[in-house]
Amino acid sequence: MSVQPKVITVTLNPSLDRTMITHFFAIGYHNETRETTRLDPAGRGVSISRALHSLGIPTHAIVLLARDSTGRAYQALLAEEQFPITILRREGTTRSNIIIKDTGHNNETHLWEASKGVTHDDLQMVADKLRELIEPGDRVVFAGSLPTDTSPDTYAWLTDVAQRDGALVVINAGGGQALRASLKARPRLIYLTQLQAEGIFNFPVRTPEDALYCARQLREQGAERVLIARRDANSALLVTDEGTWMVDLPEVVDGGTRSGQAEAMIAGYLAGRLKERSIDEALELGAAAAAYTVSQVGNEFGTLRDVQAFAGQVNVTPVEEQPGESEGKAAEDAEIG
Repeated sequence: MSVQPKVITVTLNPSLDRTMITHFFAIGYHNETRETTRLDPAGRGVSISRALHSLGIPTHAIVLLARDSTGRAYQALLAEEQFPITILRREGTTRSNIIIKDTGHNNETHLWEASKGVTHDDLQMVADKLRELIEPGDRVVFAGSLPTDTSPDTYAWLTDVAQRDGALVVINAGGGQALRASLKARPRLIYLTQLQAEGIFNFPVRTPEDALYCARQLREQGAERVLIARRDANSALLVTDEGTWMVDLPEVVDGGTRSGQAEAMIAGYLAGRLKERSIDEALELGAAAAAYTVSQVGNEFGTLRDVQAFAGQVNVTPVEEQPGESEGKAAEDAEIG
């Protein structure tokens, strides 16, 4: 009996996330929270592992964590998780983010910290641990922004390490130089948002045709598959060798937060593919998982039973492409940054 491949996630820039709920948040005044503050051991890689574990997929999280007080609090929260986690300790600081959900104005305010102190030796520890854990056919997910003092080529280098040992690599680098640099390593899948695509191509990504053009360009530059989330349209576009799909996410009643939405989408898609579901079925699971997470406060991820309640509201449509149909104004305006 064959062993199901596992998903190894790598978090180089973890964050202790505090989510607060208030009503009509007023800058410059005292604001009371309406619910207990939620604390989550976040960072996109470990959040993807948490989501995968909830969906019943074997996963192992590698977290590069500083030896400061925030890092110790983060580690204490990780101790509650029920899947394998390797914590690699380093000097420097661990960041702590604050998310304020304003139920009066129905919006969110995010305060992000930066972290620093990552050295080449720290990254070598990560590479060595990857070599130790990877078995052929495993998936490795590099997710999240890079610490401020690391090279933009970091994910590309680690992708080479993982692929040499037989892993398929997924990258959610948050756009920018780290994503651009990773393309030369030819990852299996990259995930980005329309805003991140705009930053790369230097033109507004407003229509499905714009997103399709960006995805095609990113594939030409090295990515095998490209998943672009269009938050303003509550949809996503996946472009692969096998075809193109548009997925419309369910409309979720206000009350939750956006934290963890992308991580749930990626985890659901990977879970579907590892369960040998078709691409459209995997996208449906990813969209349903994302919808469940958006209905919750903080980085909360659902089980298969939890997310199935949203699956019937997901619409996945194959896109019939015509040669050159997405070239239009996007091609005229595009300028790789």
